[in-house]
Amino acid sequence: MPKQELQGLRVVLLRALNENQLLILSKTDGRQSITSLLLGISETSSVPISTLKLNAQILKKIGLMDFNGKPASLTRLGKLVIALLS
Repeated sequence: MPKQELQGLRVVLLRALNENQLLILSKTDGRQSITSLLLGISETSSVPISTLKLNAQILKKIGLMDFNGKPASLTRLGKLVIALLS
């Protein structure tokens, strides 16, 4: 994909995902439960846990994260989004 198109896709992703969703995606490392992940983010960022839970559910619903009874992880699409935004 040409560099200009990648830049355009990056802009779209930044507008489509809110700050809390980007924070959750960037902190997901596949080593902790969703609860531990969100509690840690809440403590360091002062974002209410309820807000983070809602945003994590949205990320799961749109296929960027997975966390059913296992460590929270990014899907292939989630990893692609993070790579494009980095």
